[in-house]
Parts: sequence; C-alpha cells; structure tokens
Amino acid sequence: MKFATLMPLALLTLSTGVWADNDLYVLGEVTHSQDKLNTSTNDTALTNAGATALTSNGKSNGNQWRLQLGYKINPNFAIEGGYIDFGKAKYSASYAGGTAQGTTKAGGLDIAALGILPITDSFSVFGKAGVVAARVKSDLTTTPASTATASTSANAISPLIGLGASYKVSDTMDVRAEYDHASNLGKSGKTGKLTANMLSVGLAYHF
Repeated sequence: MKFATLMPLALLTLSTGVWADNDLYVLGEVTHSQDKLNTSTNDTALTNAGATALTSNGKSNGNQWRLQLGYKINPNFAIEGGYIDFGKAKYSASYAGGTAQGTTKAGGLDIAALGILPITDSFSVFGKAGVVAARVKSDLTTTPASTATASTSANAISPLIGLGASYKVSDTMDVRAEYDHASNLGKSGKTGKLTANMLSVGLAYHF
C-alpha cells in the first residue's frame, strides 16, 4: 500500500487512540518558501527540440500554508503529520531564436518525528525528521511554440528535516516558528527535481 494511503490511516488511528491523554494538537502555519528547480530536465527538453546557446534559471519564492495533526507522547518526543504546500519554482530560459517559461509546483502529505528540548516551562526548541509523499506538477511553454512544450506530473517520496521553537501562551495554545528543508521533490527526466526551504510561523491548539 502506498505511503500516501497509509499516512491518513495512521493519523486516524493516532487521533482516536490518544484523544483521552489530552496531548493531541492541531497546528496551522503560514510559510514562506524559497524553491529551487534543477533545470536539467527542462534544459534537455529544449536542446533536444533544437535550442542552442541556452541559458536558464529555476528559482522562486512565495507564501503558502501547512496544516498538521500531532501528538506529544512525552515532554521530549512528538509525532505529527498533515499537508504541506511547498509552492513553486519558476523556470525561464533564453536561446537562439526563442524563450521558454515554466513552473514546477509541489505539495503533499508528510509525517515526522520531533525531538523536543524544553528550555523553560513555556519555551522549547525541537528538531524533526520525516518524509513527504509529494505530488509535483511541471509546465513548460516556449515562444515560438516547439515540441518541448509539455505538462507533466509525478509522485515522489522525499526526505523532510527541520528545526524550530515553540512558546506556550496558554494551557491550550502555543506559538511556533520553524525552518524546514525538503529535497528531491519530483523526478528527473519528467518534472525535474525541486528543493524547498521554508520558514513558517503559526499556532498549535492542544485539545
């Protein structure tokens, strides 16, 4: 069974099994991502279509969101998972006789383990590691039109790491900030691979 199918079942089991322990929480965050595309896939498509003297770029940034469901097993360990929008990288290229533009965007389901270090009763820092089952979609258009024009998508399981801090503002509410890094989103030769670096801030509500 695929990871993307297993994870919602695991989260459902988690939520029904530990609700009574009062350490279940939901986290909502806004994120600012810096996305970088490995341009080799698009570059190859253009050169195969006859482009010469090619120069290209595949970077972008933007604001997105994430929603997570978590469970704090003890003061030093938690598990959480949900959906992350990684945003998109914009591809641009110029070559003899034409130009090309494209986007590669990614989003998917993640699950991660958190190691937590309490500093005070209210403030803690954490590191995390997990995986994300991402859906990546890539579009490429050229002017003038050529056989390189395409729209493709791919699914990929990629590593996710991060670190952050949390501050308890009430018995049920935390303010949280974190940095996350996800790599190898997508597939070479199809969508190209995307790397996402994200800064996030949001609120965690404990039931």
